[in-house]
Amino acid sequence: MSMDWFKDKSWSISANKEAILHECKRSASTTVVYPKTTEDISELLVSDKEAAVAVVCGGHSSSNVAAWAYVSEAAAAAAEDGGQDGDNTSTTIILDMKNMSSVTVDKEASEVTVGGGSIVRQLAKVCAEAGCALPIGTGDTIGVCGFTMNGGLSGSFGKRLGMIGQRVVKIEIVLANGTVKNLTPDSSGDDGELFHACLGAGSAMGVVTSLTFKMDVATSFTTGGSIVVACANKTSAKPFLRRALQYMKEFVLSTASCSMEIVIISDFTVICNFMFYDTFSGEASSFVQQVRDDAQECNVPIVADDVTSHKTWFDAASSLWDVIAGLKGTPLVRVDHCIGTSSLPSEEVLDFVVDKWVGDLVEKAPLSLVEIRSLGGAAIEGRKLPSGNVNAIFFADMIVSYDGSSVSSLDKSSIKNEVHQIITDAKKQSELMVDFSGTHSQSDDPSELLPNGAEIFGSQSNYDMVQKVKQTFDCTNRFRFHPFVHLL
Repeated sequence: MSMDWFKDKSWSISANKEAILHECKRSASTTVVYPKTTEDISELLVSDKEAAVAVVCGGHSSSNVAAWAYVSEAAAAAAEDGGQDGDNTSTTIILDMKNMSSVTVDKEASEVTVGGGSIVRQLAKVCAEAGCALPIGTGDTIGVCGFTMNGGLSGSFGKRLGMIGQRVVKIEIVLANGTVKNLTPDSSGDDGELFHACLGAGSAMGVVTSLTFKMDVATSFTTGGSIVVACANKTSAKPFLRRALQYMKEFVLSTASCSMEIVIISDFTVICNFMFYDTFSGEASSFVQQVRDDAQECNVPIVADDVTSHKTWFDAASSLWDVIAGLKGTPLVRVDHCIGTSSLPSEEVLDFVVDKWVGDLVEKAPLSLVEIRSLGGAAIEGRKLPSGNVNAIFFADMIVSYDGSSVSSLDKSSIKNEVHQIITDAKKQSELMVDFSGTHSQSDDPSELLPNGAEIFGSQSNYDMVQKVKQTFDCTNRFRFHPFVHLL
């Protein structure tokens, strides 16, 4: 049977699954359904009380895991050690949410409600038209509900607007037995715990059919832009990057009025992105002069310099859409990992980021990049979500990517080994949190590298709560396609 649906929905493939991709075929026990209403989903779950349920929207982290329900039982079993994706010997219903993608604004309440199939591009455009803002992620095709339910963070806006889950004021969810619940921050008892658990593990609890967010004004963002430094090679990049990290620590991490993100791509171009908020009282270009001076001191050329090119929140929100759209492969193969600190990083941590996290970046994977972000601010001060992301002030992710058709089997094996060593080294750094993010950690890595529940869900108490809610509302594990459901 055709694999077209799977290929269309899987933006990328985990390197741990890519080896068996050629063996995949459509599973005879899987049905793809395109619901149009919450009632459609409720009736479906009532009519078939035993089937596992996978929910697919944008095709990124959480949807990638769910999409594997589409493939044959043998391939799915081979893809996971211990059957992380669930028991594929039973019927699985895949809910493709593309027909539930409405985005509506209540201007008077400054709220926006998204359907379970909406994507970031839709949400961003509607927010901008309303003169409002939200702390969205950088990819335009990311599913809004999946991003939110896994504790999605925003390097661009999180310090000012918090995490997107902290702005949720209503969740509509269909439970395993078909019951529809409308949850709010004021829900009490089991429903109150379910609301809280959904903001870090929602796709393990039910089918989220809509979310309502409290928006902020678009003028919370004032300006932003980039300084791009063409370092050309690793030797030139490392001294400049170390200075840029020192600048981030001393001038950006200590204030909530601006953010900085450093992106290092495979040719060792270093992109320093800046976002300035309405609480910033200085002059943007002068504020970043030290970065220019550091580039000159390190004898690396600045090839673009405009830290005020983003005139609106939407300019900033959409600035990386084209870059992300350019990441393609047949298939695009990825491994994601992250490190971070809950306080200002020490000099030793900054050295590790330069020497290992970037210095050992896998050159055999030519589409790879590293993103280093300043977080904290409103995200830490806001409602405590069951997500490791909420604890980080300093955050660095490693996205190891390559075109599966252009890298040899030998190099693929080498890439896995090199990444394994980097993560092993990171775990030896006592100050570092490693793979604590539900949106930036690899859920199917070997057991010795897998994060634990207290890390992914932010604390042991959060982890205990999420496990309890899972048992209360889905004790038969119908919703077994959350990336970290094996922890529940």
